[in-house]
Amino acid sequence: MRKQAYFIVTIILSSLMLCLSCYKQPDSIGFLSDDIYLRGADTLYLPIGGKGATNYAWTDYSSQPCTFSIEDVTDVSGVRSEQFFKEFTYRTWKKPYDFLTDKTEEQVLSKLQDTLLTPLIINPINGQLIYTEVTRNLSNPGDVFHVSVRVTNTAGTKVFPEYATIKLTSTSRPFTVNEVINGISVVKSGANNFVLYDQINDSRPDFVARRNNIYADNGKEFVRIHKLFDEPTVGIKVIFKLVDAKGALFNPAEYATYATGTYSYIDHSINRQNTPEGMILEFPTTPWPADVNLRSYLKGPTATDFKSFNIDKLYQDFLAGKVPSLIAPDNWPANNWADADAWFVRIRSIITFYESGTWEVSCKIPYTAIDGNFN
Repeated sequence: MRKQAYFIVTIILSSLMLCLSCYKQPDSIGFLSDDIYLRGADTLYLPIGGKGATNYAWTDYSSQPCTFSIEDVTDVSGVRSEQFFKEFTYRTWKKPYDFLTDKTEEQVLSKLQDTLLTPLIINPINGQLIYTEVTRNLSNPGDVFHVSVRVTNTAGTKVFPEYATIKLTSTSRPFTVNEVINGISVVKSGANNFVLYDQINDSRPDFVARRNNIYADNGKEFVRIHKLFDEPTVGIKVIFKLVDAKGALFNPAEYATYATGTYSYIDHSINRQNTPEGMILEFPTTPWPADVNLRSYLKGPTATDFKSFNIDKLYQDFLAGKVPSLIAPDNWPANNWADADAWFVRIRSIITFYESGTWEVSCKIPYTAIDGNFN
């Protein structure tokens, strides 16, 4: 038994000595794997003008810290794509924006900082690829690119030529619409009664189709949103227009936030101007509003007579099921609001702009005619 145990130990020791004799002392301290890769999907679909990030790198137990840098970005022919290496101004917040106190351009700018960024950057610590809104400067959606990355640690440096594949897409939108509600309220005994309440939001089954109409700017909806100019290149200017059924402009000087306890785009902007083109609001950075979930309650002028509001026609269409309203038929007064005190227009919306420039938002109010002529 002792001889058998001695024989087994001898074999183990001999095998260990053989392994040690084959071991080569590394030239440097540390380990850098040949199998580093970016975790996640094989292809990064990068929306032009969009913002996002990938997963982190798998370093395969390479010695830490590892430092990552982009070595090259090439097209399918292997030619370097210079558009990924041009720098553009990117404006970011260094302190939180407070719309209740930051009322001037100087106050807002004091909380912002400008940085020069390329459309694609890499986190040097974990290998995550990051892209921001400056990707709007990239061109040719559908093109495919290959990203090679250099990784360095105490063991040396290696280049990984197939670290990531990128395909440009055009799915990023310069603005998003999550809600627009066209409302006409009749004021009676101090209460607001929304006799018109046309909703474009996810509470309605036709939301996607109607929102796509807005995105297409095909004129089928009461709201139209389109870009007028590329200036300003950093920041945004938006012209709001509330117009009657014939396109005449309601007085912009009378646009206001709906009521105490609600907020509108007016409260989240600076440099308001009331012009013959509409109410102009500005902000020195995008996305705007800075609170991308802001629900704006924008109120138009209040009229104390019904000369410019064809409420009789609205009522006829209401009974025919053509007009969405918050007032049930049984609650509609027999005198057709003849004893009402006033009426006004209110637009409730969640619209966010991601692209700088000058934009126009126009909302048409049916059954209204500022000149009192409904023919």
